[in-house]
Amino acid sequence: MNANVRWLPASGLLAVVAISLTALIAPPPPVAGAPSAEIVTYYARHHTGLEIESLADCFGALFLIIFAATFHARLRTIPSLTAFGAAVIVAACMLGEVAAFQSLAFRPSPDPIRAALLNDLQAFSFQVMTFPMLLFLGAAGTAILYSGALPIWLGIAGVAAAALQVVAWISFFAPSGILAAGALPDIVAFAAMLAWLVACSIVMLVEQRRRTT
Repeated sequence: MNANVRWLPASGLLAVVAISLTALIAPPPPVAGAPSAEIVTYYARHHTGLEIESLADCFGALFLIIFAATFHARLRTIPSLTAFGAAVIVAACMLGEVAAFQSLAFRPSPDPIRAALLNDLQAFSFQVMTFPMLLFLGAAGTAILYSGALPIWLGIAGVAAAALQVVAWISFFAPSGILAAGALPDIVAFAAMLAWLVACSIVMLVEQRRRTT
């Protein structure tokens, strides 16, 4: 097997690294419903970090699509094809968030009302992303359980991570605070997807190595 192809599952790890940088370079943005003054201050204070985060998110979205394509090429089932389609939608939602970030970070003194609207847009984009993430994780887990091409526990973990996306929907009913869109439930749900990506990437890399030795 071509060495470049053998290392393609590592794209999942690269996606996690790139996306995780958005939590390390600058503090999390204000949640939906935050006061406009707080939003303007945040984007003015963390302008440079948000520019770097936006670039990291773009790479993360790209690596996620590559991983999903590699996953489908490995399993070749209808659920794995569904997971690939869902990953494309997740990546599109991520790029939508980047657009909102850039619209705020690019302007040194954004209009407070417009800043609040854009911040809510990126927060609710993060919230809505739980729908395609549920489909991605559920379909990927089902593909593993159906095909048996990867360990069963990985399929069960995918289904469990998908269930956590449903828990995050409580944010639709919390206009502000720790349970609001972009706050704790969404962060936990997104972290579950990243954890599954890490596990799946490592398992696929190990399985590829076993096949070639």
